[in-house]
Amino acid sequence: MLSHKLILDDEEEDYQLLAIHSSLDEFKMAYLLNKHLEINMRRSRLDLDFNHGSVLANYPLYIFKEPVKYRNYFLIKNKYKGPLKKVISSGSLFNEDEGIPQLTFLIPEFKEVDFFLKVEEDFEPEQLQKLINKIAFIPNVITIYAVDANQLKSKNNLILE
Repeated sequence: MLSHKLILDDEEEDYQLLAIHSSLDEFKMAYLLNKHLEINMRRSRLDLDFNHGSVLANYPLYIFKEPVKYRNYFLIKNKYKGPLKKVISSGSLFNEDEGIPQLTFLIPEFKEVDFFLKVEEDFEPEQLQKLINKIAFIPNVITIYAVDANQLKSKNNLILE
């Protein structure tokens, strides 16, 4: 019997992932990134939502597309604190019961990170360091560093479009 085998090549996206530690709210971080990087990031109409089993998490997402340089910026909050959802018996008047808030993470490998900045473009090391230095000078940014997305177990959570 003749069999066919399909080989799918995974084409890796060229993007840089930066981890940002800061106590700022996401809208304030987006504002300061806009100001210091001279971009115009705006809140996406739809948040990034994930079903983490017992918690439905909505991570705020800010986007800026720069068509002239073929560069896209995505600011994603890594932490979500929301109620635990559990289904009650079907004979009940209400379908869901909201319990105590539970903390979930978009990228669980980096629980201490507050934000991820995904920049879709293949940077030279000098360009990347220049971008990191600009962000490091923003007030209330505690630290920033590049993350190797290929080493992440949950890198599929970063597929944003």
